[in-house]
Amino acid sequence: MATTIPTNPTPQTLNLLLQKITDFDPDFRFMALSDLLAVLNIAKSDFIHHDYNTAARTMDHVVRALDDQNGEVQNQAIKCLGPLVKKLPSQLLVPTMEKLAALKLKNSVDNSVAAMAMRAMVEALPRPTPGVALSREVGEAYASINRVLIPRFLGRSFVGGKYMAGLLENDQELTSDSVDVLIEVVRCFGLMLQHVEIEALHDLVVALLEQDKGNSVVKKRAVVAVSMLAHYLSDDLLVAFIKRAVGVLSHPCLTAVTQRLYITIIGSMARSIPYRFGRHLSELTPLVINALGEQELEAQLEEINESGEASLEFNEVREAALVALEAFLSSCPTQMRPFTDASIEACLRYLRFDPNYQVDEDEDMEDEKEDEDEFEEDDEFEAGGGFDDDDDSSWKVRRCAAKALYTIISTRSSGDFLESGLLYGKVAPALVKRFDEREENVRLEIMSAMSLLIRKTGEGIIPDFSIDNTQSEYLSQLPQNPPSRKRRRQSSGGGASSFAMAIASSDLTGTGLTSPTSEKIPVSGPRADLGRLTPTIVKSASKLLKGKLIPTKQATINLLDDMISVQRGGLAQYFDQIIGSVIDAIKPSTASSSSASLSVAGGNASATASTLRIAALRLMSDIAKNHSSAVLQPYLSKIVTGVIAVIHDRFYKISGEAVQTAEELVKAITPPRSLLTAQKFKGELQKLYDAIINRITANDADAEVRQKAIHALGTLLSRTSGSEGSGLISRANRNSALSYLLDRLKNETTRLSAVRAVDNIAALSSSGVQFEPLWIREVVVELAAQLRKSNRALRGSSVMALKHLVLSPATKGTLDDATAESIVSALITVISNNDAQLLGPGLLLLAHLAQEKPHIVVTSQLISSLCVLLQTTVAGTVLDSLLILVTNVGGVGQGKPLMIGLLKDVGVSGEPSVVGKVIGTLLVASGNSAGVTMDNFVQEIKTNSGDQTRASLALAVLGEAGLRLGSSFPLSPSLFLDQFNNEYDKVSLAAAVALGRSGAGNVSKYVPVILRSMVSEGSTQYLLLQSIKEMLQQVALSSTSIGEYSEAIWDQILAAAGAEDNKAVCAECIGRMVIIEPTTYMTKLESLLKNKSPVLRAIAVQALRYTLPDENEVFDSILKGHLVDMLKTMLEDPEMEIRRHAMSTFNSASHNKPELILPHLNQLMPYVMNETVVKPELVREVQMGPFKHIIDDGLEVRKAAYETLYALMETAFSRISIIDLYDRIVAGLSDDNDIRALCNLMVSKLVYIDADETTRRLDSIADAFRKTLSHKLKDTAVKQEIEKQEEANKAVLRTTELLGKKLKSALNTTGNTASGSNQVWTTYWEWVNKDFGPQLKSLREESKDTGAGSSQSEP
Repeated sequence: MATTIPTNPTPQTLNLLLQKITDFDPDFRFMALSDLLAVLNIAKSDFIHHDYNTAARTMDHVVRALDDQNGEVQNQAIKCLGPLVKKLPSQLLVPTMEKLAALKLKNSVDNSVAAMAMRAMVEALPRPTPGVALSREVGEAYASINRVLIPRFLGRSFVGGKYMAGLLENDQELTSDSVDVLIEVVRCFGLMLQHVEIEALHDLVVALLEQDKGNSVVKKRAVVAVSMLAHYLSDDLLVAFIKRAVGVLSHPCLTAVTQRLYITIIGSMARSIPYRFGRHLSELTPLVINALGEQELEAQLEEINESGEASLEFNEVREAALVALEAFLSSCPTQMRPFTDASIEACLRYLRFDPNYQVDEDEDMEDEKEDEDEFEEDDEFEAGGGFDDDDDSSWKVRRCAAKALYTIISTRSSGDFLESGLLYGKVAPALVKRFDEREENVRLEIMSAMSLLIRKTGEGIIPDFSIDNTQSEYLSQLPQNPPSRKRRRQSSGGGASSFAMAIASSDLTGTGLTSPTSEKIPVSGPRADLGRLTPTIVKSASKLLKGKLIPTKQATINLLDDMISVQRGGLAQYFDQIIGSVIDAIKPSTASSSSASLSVAGGNASATASTLRIAALRLMSDIAKNHSSAVLQPYLSKIVTGVIAVIHDRFYKISGEAVQTAEELVKAITPPRSLLTAQKFKGELQKLYDAIINRITANDADAEVRQKAIHALGTLLSRTSGSEGSGLISRANRNSALSYLLDRLKNETTRLSAVRAVDNIAALSSSGVQFEPLWIREVVVELAAQLRKSNRALRGSSVMALKHLVLSPATKGTLDDATAESIVSALITVISNNDAQLLGPGLLLLAHLAQEKPHIVVTSQLISSLCVLLQTTVAGTVLDSLLILVTNVGGVGQGKPLMIGLLKDVGVSGEPSVVGKVIGTLLVASGNSAGVTMDNFVQEIKTNSGDQTRASLALAVLGEAGLRLGSSFPLSPSLFLDQFNNEYDKVSLAAAVALGRSGAGNVSKYVPVILRSMVSEGSTQYLLLQSIKEMLQQVALSSTSIGEYSEAIWDQILAAAGAEDNKAVCAECIGRMVIIEPTTYMTKLESLLKNKSPVLRAIAVQALRYTLPDENEVFDSILKGHLVDMLKTMLEDPEMEIRRHAMSTFNSASHNKPELILPHLNQLMPYVMNETVVKPELVREVQMGPFKHIIDDGLEVRKAAYETLYALMETAFSRISIIDLYDRIVAGLSDDNDIRALCNLMVSKLVYIDADETTRRLDSIADAFRKTLSHKLKDTAVKQEIEKQEEANKAVLRTTELLGKKLKSALNTTGNTASGSNQVWTTYWEWVNKDFGPQLKSLREESKDTGAGSSQSEP
């Protein structure tokens, strides 16, 4: 039946379709309804509002179609209801609802159609929004609900002269869909329901649950309904129900069915309304824990021994109790703190509850040989369970116990039970003991909990390995994956190994430049506990690895991978137990022959043969990366054979993982990790070489695999290009591999990988291996060409590769003039474009070339480009590189043309301090060949004292010259001191800086003069402090001694600290003094923090902050003994401003010295948490004319405290209690605008770091977000206020979108009401998508654009 639907339908269009809905042919009826659905979707919202007859006829036809004999027609009719209800006149809502409520199906056996239709109608009605005034349409919709559905639920509907039975009271018609109608009504109109209606509906659902009749599906949906209604229960009703539940659960004659019912209800309510419900947990938790008590368990075991049968009711009650306990622990963690020990005991008790298979716990540690001999026979769980008893439901109890333990580990480990030793003292041994659990689902939950505990142990570990600088430059360009801590079942393909990969990304030993050594296990703490438990874990895991079940093997492999990542190895002495099994898991088998068609499973999906092999390869890679080559050598041949066997696999993920594992094996075989034994494994290295080359050249290889293979080849060649490894591969193979890299360098898809491989080779090459000159020239020309490309990552990698290649001893003397010209030409373009990413290494490259080929480098084009560059902002590493280039140019006698260009084309048009440094450096480096002398600049100062820019430039030049010439600098301090009285502040400040730099070059001549001049106050004293600051900074960099003057300098600084303008400079000077002589001045700084003067205390706090970014081992060793005490002193200071500075200092310490504060974080965190709380005594009201303003004097300190929390999230997350942290974040979401913005960023990070806790907090986050978005500005609001509110809304919407996207699987964002949890968030999500749809769409587009941009810049 072909129909043409007009773009602008009219009521006549509906009339034509209605004739076909009653057609004899079901296909015609179905197509007519499909066309009707299309019409309703495209028609205007009011197109039948004024045609009552057509609307009524349409609704009648659709309702009749619900009783169609054809199921597809019925389904299509249900789909039509929603769009049709939105278009109906309001007068038809009640009649329509009455028809659906009274609908009796005669032609259909499916009695759920009527309820599904009613649900569709309720969902389509306009609904209220919290905080928004009710519209007329919403009022009419609720009126129809109140008139028809509420009485129908309660059995008070009067039809045909008698009361109809309630929808939830008719046992014959009661289905889960009927309960879903109630759920939908509460979800959509709960805000408008009266208290009496809420109470009646709540009692009705509880009565339904208490009935003996009714199937389990209906009762499960009824529990959801109770949790939905809980949102709208008044406090009195909630208290009344809690009392009722307590009374029932405390009754001595309580039946198992009633006990399970009420425990299930309170568990559901805890998830639904955690904050309101948490206040009553002190009454309810003991009742739940009592149900899990030792006496009940012993009584049940005695009954089993006597009767030989387990009680199903007993298991169901314990399962419900453990589920409720988990809900309490996850939803109300703060209120559950007093009950945590009892909860752990209860979970451990039922974790080993297996009445059909009891083992004496005192005999579980038997001889290892005996275990090995008996393993083949004692493998009950492998065959699906030797106890195949369908009536045994005890496994559900054990699984719930394992989940509850998982929740305890998730919420109470960081900064809590992990440090106290409780988790490793009680929980971990019990989990490991249950690794031999016979039920697969339970075993996976147990291993998931153990893996989480291991990962929590490794969070926040700071790697202390050092690597070669050139390699670190190379690694800095590699993409880093953000860590994900979202809970995954260990049977999944992703699983916990994502944690291992996240830690590996920051593990500096991954370069393989140094052979990892067995890291010393701490004497105490979580890692020490893990070390002591490792033998038991490995023993149990090795047994599981020999089994046949893929999910168990994959979970075991991921657990071992986590152990390696956390301990940086630690499994060397157990290789004989695990290596063979892991290799077996890697090898292809018949079962996995079709692996090419499989993809990696994620989330909670089942493990497959492919995901198992990927996990095993990843584990093998981490073993090779984190263990010493010496302990790997006995197993290398077997490992290499196993990896090569799968490197050609058709499934690209397996092949790619195998290539990465092969790369780690290459590092383990080659020097410097294997200096003495590398020749022994020359054959294995050749096999790896052949396999990697095959993946690079094979036409059927996936692009991702080929890129990884190119990277691996770069590693192999770089490790064999040094003096120790040059003989490991033949010259022919090396040249062949280099030619392949050149080919890949010319290919668009593999160019970036090839550039990075060349960079790796060049960075580690030595004079012992000479590359072919022709190859070098071609590669250099190709790399130089990439500097003009738009791909940012390619440009950055290319300039690093160029730098390393040109500086490499293996390429010395191979560059001809034409090649050098191509490099210079490309770099001149870089300088002209002012590409900050490339300027630093590019200028260093030019500096090197200037020494070898000055006639090619120092050209008019380069000089012109440098002059243009100096007219922009130049600082940091770019300026340092520029000074090196200028020094080399002057050193080879080419300084004069550059000096002319700088003086003529730049001069005063650039920043005087920067241009002065460059000219001064060139002046000193060129000697007498610069064309100008210092006298010229002295004369410039004297003749142009009124021209502040020229005078400042000349002073900067002389100051730099004085620093570089040292004691041979001929000018006296008076030249600079005379300029202190210049009428222009810019000139006097330039003179102060120049005096300081000259003083750093000649301490004995300049410092006494500066100290004598410090007696004067005012502006001169301030300028002299600037000189001292500059001098101390340069002295610290050059390690020059100021010994005999240090005491005088210290005293003069403190004497000048009283002036307001001097405070900041004095603080920095004191910090510099402490860095230069920490043994002398660290204790003095600490004593200043206790000084009676608040001015000196504030200066001391800021001085300490200035010292923290400094990297000095001697300074750090002394600071270690004082830092925590100093932080505590300043955080306790009574002055609010000092505490604000103290927070900034703590913030800096967390960034720059995390290793010094992490062990003592539990002493410092209470100060931070306390400062994030709004203090009412600091909030005051100020009258300003006719207006009153609220002033919060504690706001600035609170901002600093939140900034410190944000910093600690990055460096010390594992040491912070996530419960306390999230409490403060949620509070901050309703605070000042700046604090809200910071808390939005913190929530955005926690989505990735701790998705579980973020999901639990969604309702409170939604309340805070709604408050921000609902804020209305006054009509008199100024532009700044409007922009501020728009930015706040945008930040909230951006965070909302991120939460909805990243936590989609845990949320009801798709309209699914299968769970009653996060109802507040669900309502908020729907409101935001409806009222802020255009803004969300714009943010999504921005996100796509950003993603596209980053994909171009990153591989």
